[in-house]
Amino acid sequence: MDIFIDKNAKKTPTNFSWQFGVGNDHAFQMHRTDVCEHIKLAHDELGFRYLRFHGIFDDDMLCVQRLSDYKPFRAVPHSKEIEEVSFLQVAKVYDNVLSCGMKPFVELSFMPSALASGKKTGIRYLNNITQPKSLARWCEFVTAFLKFLLRRYGKEEVESWYFEVWNEPDLAIFFKGKQKDYFRLYEVTARAVKKVDGNLRIGGPSSSACLWLTDFKAFCKKNNVPCDFLSTHHYPGDAFGNTFSMKDAFTMMRIAKNAAKDKIGLSAAMQNLFFRPEVYKTWRKGVLSELDERAKQQAGDKPLLMTEWNSMAVFASPVHDEKHSAAFIVKTVLDSAHLMDGYLFWCCSDIYEEQFMLGKPFHGGFGLVNNEGIPKPNFWAFKLLSKLYPQWLVLPKTAGDVEYAAFTDGKNVQVLLYAQDMDYFKRDTHEVTISLNVPARRVLAERIDDTHCNPKAEWQKLGSPDLLTREEVAAIKQRTRLCAEEVPFSSDGGKTSVHLTLSTNDVVLFTFEA
Repeated sequence: MDIFIDKNAKKTPTNFSWQFGVGNDHAFQMHRTDVCEHIKLAHDELGFRYLRFHGIFDDDMLCVQRLSDYKPFRAVPHSKEIEEVSFLQVAKVYDNVLSCGMKPFVELSFMPSALASGKKTGIRYLNNITQPKSLARWCEFVTAFLKFLLRRYGKEEVESWYFEVWNEPDLAIFFKGKQKDYFRLYEVTARAVKKVDGNLRIGGPSSSACLWLTDFKAFCKKNNVPCDFLSTHHYPGDAFGNTFSMKDAFTMMRIAKNAAKDKIGLSAAMQNLFFRPEVYKTWRKGVLSELDERAKQQAGDKPLLMTEWNSMAVFASPVHDEKHSAAFIVKTVLDSAHLMDGYLFWCCSDIYEEQFMLGKPFHGGFGLVNNEGIPKPNFWAFKLLSKLYPQWLVLPKTAGDVEYAAFTDGKNVQVLLYAQDMDYFKRDTHEVTISLNVPARRVLAERIDDTHCNPKAEWQKLGSPDLLTREEVAAIKQRTRLCAEEVPFSSDGGKTSVHLTLSTNDVVLFTFEA
């Protein structure tokens, strides 16, 4: 494949909307020093600005405590009526977010048990997903929360945050109710927020798979409900939502039975249950950009934020630990960054317990860094994207096996190549020659492939131990850092050329220094 880059091509500003933010599990985790270290690393190295997580109102945050919460007092008359509202733990969490250099993207979730209409919980950390038993009491609680934030952090600071009502209310695992119930919850919450401070930014519906946008926007317009932005999520496929069938259920039962019989352990069983490469390869390249374009049309002139996205919707998928995810991130950002007002990648750290807190160093977690703080290939993909020059050369769009984009700072030129493919087992190789009308004095290459930025491979060389020593962690970090290497090139009459072999899901950033 021959690629020619014209440095004199039309230019447009490089879009960095992907740096808007990143997500990370649930609020309670932000009490951990290691999680905070991972968040700070993502801010300092990658440039993420906002941090979003679930469960700021979960019971483990101790926002509402009642005498009846302590079992020996449950028989005491009126013990459920003796309570205290406190945002001390919330303060510690947001203090930590700010100390990492981030700003909170506040997800108003889930329901404190003391305010809840029922006992139904969603995921491992037992978040109450029921509606409030009293909307008036809920609004009083939200009002107290906002007044606390304004007092502790100041009006100017809190007005720079974002507030989002709930998480994926279209999925039964996160919300016990129908669309109309969520819309009503959103309405009273948004009005309460604006009553406290009209400059606070509030939005929703925080839906999965770009759903509900049209209906939600119409509801807010018809009822004059405050809405400063629309938010939604997208992944290739949907793990627990829109593509799960009875056939899938029977398949999972069979896999679980075999896992128990073979005694393969939880991490391996989770991978067998949720990693479906035969399905993934049927998905089209650029599947997320198609969803983005449709969502943007539905949003119209309303700001649109993609508050969760990743290369897979499933936990325990090996692609999250490998170059497959890096190539997917690069393609998605280059295809879609101009469509959204902001993206928040899900998520930062493999210290994550929505389903299980798996302990193996590389278990297919959603994170950019593993549970020992080792950056994974997807981390380095964002690092490459953060290094792009400010001007993007407008070149013919390609959708072949190998794709590319070029950038300039007015003197030097970068060419970002990637061979993204949804087929996990595809191992094609491509011979590529890049030529451009720049008389370069040096060419540097930064790679993400099987032998570069591949910490999982280093772990496997050690025998895939369940736990790493501190020395092994440090060594893997050192050996798998993104690094720039000088590469041979040819010059001819003001033109510079380089040749390389690119395999499926490899990513390479070339910098041609003039």
